[in-house]
Amino acid sequence: MRPRTVRPPAAARLRRWVERFPGRRAVVWGDFVLDEYWRCRSRRVSREAPVLVLDYQDRTVQGGGAANAALNLAALGACVAAVGWVGADAAGHELRRLLERAGVDTLGLLEHDDAPTVVKTRVVAGSVHTARQQVVRVDRGAPFRVAGRARAALLEAAAQAATGTDAVVLSDYGYDSVTPGLARRAVRAWRRAGVVVGLDARYRLAAYRDVSLATPNEGEAAAAAGLEVRDEADLARAATRLVKRLRVPHLIVTRGRDGLTLWDARGGVSLEAWGGEEAVDVTGAGDAVVAVATLALAAGARALEAAALANVAGSVAVSRRGAVAVTRAELARALRRDPRGAR
Repeated sequence: MRPRTVRPPAAARLRRWVERFPGRRAVVWGDFVLDEYWRCRSRRVSREAPVLVLDYQDRTVQGGGAANAALNLAALGACVAAVGWVGADAAGHELRRLLERAGVDTLGLLEHDDAPTVVKTRVVAGSVHTARQQVVRVDRGAPFRVAGRARAALLEAAAQAATGTDAVVLSDYGYDSVTPGLARRAVRAWRRAGVVVGLDARYRLAAYRDVSLATPNEGEAAAAAGLEVRDEADLARAATRLVKRLRVPHLIVTRGRDGLTLWDARGGVSLEAWGGEEAVDVTGAGDAVVAVATLALAAGARALEAAALANVAGSVAVSRRGAVAVTRAELARALRRDPRGAR
């Protein structure tokens, strides 16, 4: 059955859930990434090859992957703990400091002796009279080897961090800090204890089971379902298959300029994209969506309310360059500009 488009819940009603975010306890277990930006000025084309010659100006860093999800939760007022791996290197120390400055507990962010921290370097460049754009991205880091003592240490860190928590976000970017096999037993225990478990998995979504919520984008949902999504009917088939396969109560499929669709065992409803602004940069939008939706469910919101808040958060996230956390104040301001006139 194709999803029907519905109006979002009233903005005033959604703001009340945002007010309940502070003090909620949350854990982010996943792949922590350092996003590095080299800002450059382009002046000419090289005589050696048809490439730009860039003059380096400065460097900035942001939290990527699971780090961005953790920073979003912290910016929303949650008490956040991080669980995962970094390397015993300068990038790992920088990432840890970045998280700690935001108030994230990094006791469960373990150092791996045999693998470097995952770093994604984006080179952005422009001339004096043009806006900077991303020219190239260089990724460093490989999946962490998690076996024997390393596996035991990671599972213990996850168990310790999640003691008394309200929510857990699994952020799987394919670097093996969290995997379907590692998470399976813990997820079942957390769900039995009433913990809301949100999942954002880039490559192996279909292998997870029993989470409270999954938030793939349309391409990830199609790949996980093993279907080509060309229209609403295809999306309905893919989402229905995933809800059954994952045994998940709620599935949010994000769809860029087309908003998002919320699915459960009974079918789906769609929300149009919030606001009319063009996306500036989609980097990190999925982290904001899973963070807000999971925290809203943990605060007691209904699934449609959580999806609507995630929709607003996604619109804020894509309005800035880079993976920048969406704050509680920004979410509240966006709701006050309610473009749909929700009651």
